[in-house]
Amino acid sequence: MIDKPGARRSHSAPVARGGGLAITISLVATTGAWAPAGPQVLPFLLGAMIVSLLGWWDDHRPVRVGWRLAVQVFVAAGLVAWLGPVESIHVAGKAFALEWIWSPLAVVALVWLMNLFNFMDGSDGLASAQGVISCGLFAVAFALQSESVSFVLAAIPAAATAGFLFWNWPRASIFLGDSGSLLLGWCVGALALFGTLSGSVSIWLAFVIVSPFVVDATMTLGWRLIRGERWYTPHTEHAYQYLIRMGWSHLSVLLAWIALNAVLVMPVTALVLWKPQFDLGAAAGLTVILAGAWYVVHFVIAKERVTT
Repeated sequence: MIDKPGARRSHSAPVARGGGLAITISLVATTGAWAPAGPQVLPFLLGAMIVSLLGWWDDHRPVRVGWRLAVQVFVAAGLVAWLGPVESIHVAGKAFALEWIWSPLAVVALVWLMNLFNFMDGSDGLASAQGVISCGLFAVAFALQSESVSFVLAAIPAAATAGFLFWNWPRASIFLGDSGSLLLGWCVGALALFGTLSGSVSIWLAFVIVSPFVVDATMTLGWRLIRGERWYTPHTEHAYQYLIRMGWSHLSVLLAWIALNAVLVMPVTALVLWKPQFDLGAAAGLTVILAGAWYVVHFVIAKERVTT
């Protein structure tokens, strides 16, 4: 399938899309062959295949938003139900038990992560690179806690996506497509859930690991809802899209995103792994910085340089 340029696209020439299906095939085959036995392996793989096929179908024949969300909720709820209720979350090294609210929130978070990775997949290599970094950081966290099964489930998508990134690097010769972006969102969300259930990764550390995407996508969505716009319609209002409209190349945006992860996300992740009691404060501080950067791009720099 060919992705053609358009008013809501960030590329200027036709590019093949749907390459995320290759990541799915590699993920399923490798995990099935090498992953240790664990209760999370089967639902992880089933969910990965379902959301990737959903995205592949949507790439070829657009699926109505309601049906798309229904499938995502079904898969997310299935994973939470399979693994058992989320009885507590860990904050600042302490467990907080509110089972009646954590499980529904886990489903919402999984669905949102799938969609936000899809929203953020609009610049060459961006979603792929964030997927590699996020899954890689989860792998490090699980390795430090001797969570062998979860480590493998994090390391394999990180490696598979890194291989795909070679072809998705600017100037991309193939795009992830919905089959890949939904898959990466699923992987990151599932890994966050595994860590939360085992206590090896607090909810705030999970947020830190994927915060560049969460903050940009959430603030952009919130701003669009405030203005009365439909949240699910295509647009070019994410911070990275503003940068491209301001004249940044896809490579410059990607390198800036990687630098953001290297300078902020990775050190904060290391801090929280070393001192778990700082997780909430670290997440809050990182949110302020990223939200400030989003504001500057949208309302300071773009106001002067972007004409609509």
